[in-house]
Amino acid sequence: MKIRTSIGIVLCAVCPIVSWAQAPRDSSIFNLNILGRTSFNIGEKNGKDLNAGFRLDETRLLMSGHVNPDLSYKVRFRLNRAFNTTSQDNGSRALDYAQVNYQFGKHKEWEVALGKQAAAVGSYEFVNNPVYEYVFTDYVDRILNLFVVGATFSYKVNPNHNFHLQVYNTSTETFDQLIKSAGYGAGELKPSESPLGAYLTWEGSFLNKTFHTKWSYNYSQLVAGADNQAISLANMYKSKKTKVYLDLQYSDYGVDHTMLASNPVHSFYGTTGTDRTMLRDIAYKTAVLRVDQQFNNSWSISMKGAYETASARKDKQIGKDFRNNWTGFVALEHRPIANKDWKLFAGYIGNTVSYKNRIGLPAERNNRFILGTFFNITAI
Repeated sequence: MKIRTSIGIVLCAVCPIVSWAQAPRDSSIFNLNILGRTSFNIGEKNGKDLNAGFRLDETRLLMSGHVNPDLSYKVRFRLNRAFNTTSQDNGSRALDYAQVNYQFGKHKEWEVALGKQAAAVGSYEFVNNPVYEYVFTDYVDRILNLFVVGATFSYKVNPNHNFHLQVYNTSTETFDQLIKSAGYGAGELKPSESPLGAYLTWEGSFLNKTFHTKWSYNYSQLVAGADNQAISLANMYKSKKTKVYLDLQYSDYGVDHTMLASNPVHSFYGTTGTDRTMLRDIAYKTAVLRVDQQFNNSWSISMKGAYETASARKDKQIGKDFRNNWTGFVALEHRPIANKDWKLFAGYIGNTVSYKNRIGLPAERNNRFILGTFFNITAI
């Protein structure tokens, strides 16, 4: 694993509304948080029983601190992810972020973050602590480049409104490495000379900080002459016992470097081997709603539902919304020790991916019951 000294300069998407995955900002020079989720799973996939067993869903270490009141850092590793380096940004797949943040200005209204950081995308599903999300949408899990190397410039207009500009590498892998890993060919596609992207993000807080927004516009390019654009609108209501978020996203890919939609289209046309290329003009849409309701200090329930589609905008044979993905879960949670972020849970996760009849691909169904525990412990 190559983690250079420059790792501390990695770029991060700064979120003035502190994300639930981040340690609180205080005067400590070193804080250590241990995050994890383990579950026992039993269920079926495409009509066949899954082997029952335990699964280590999440294990992450978060190190953070303040060198002085204006300079802070944050580094987080995923311990159940490979530590091999990526071809574009020379980072590690196991490294979520490694960044420094510097605040400046008369009222500390300006902030710059440098290093590997969370994408400044409008998504509360992504901002949420990963151990709390029993299952992610395709948008977060397979479409977005979640942890990016770049720079974020932030301006706090007032305590309720913040703006961010983030510039980053479009992909953690080069164009050549992406198609090699997928077994694709380049075709007529040429890699961009500037494979970069940018987020323009607004975060707002209203109604005595009970309603929050995180809206973003994204532009990126990986292939020459092919622009990717996306709008993401995250909205959250938060009271003492209730938390609700609604995320809405639309992405228009000039070239589908995620290949999530390209794969089934190639299967439909019977394209094989290096004749497969990243398809042009693919659109993704996502709507996800999550509700967390606390009954008392010990018991709560979490529910989430999501609907996603993929469209081939200029292919009349494939058409609009040819791929449909339904995802959801419900979980009953119990906190044994008050004021400690450790819970036991029991729940159900369901996922169905279906295709329009003309595609001719069978539906994919995955349903399972889960029983386990998650925690976010401040060790130091």
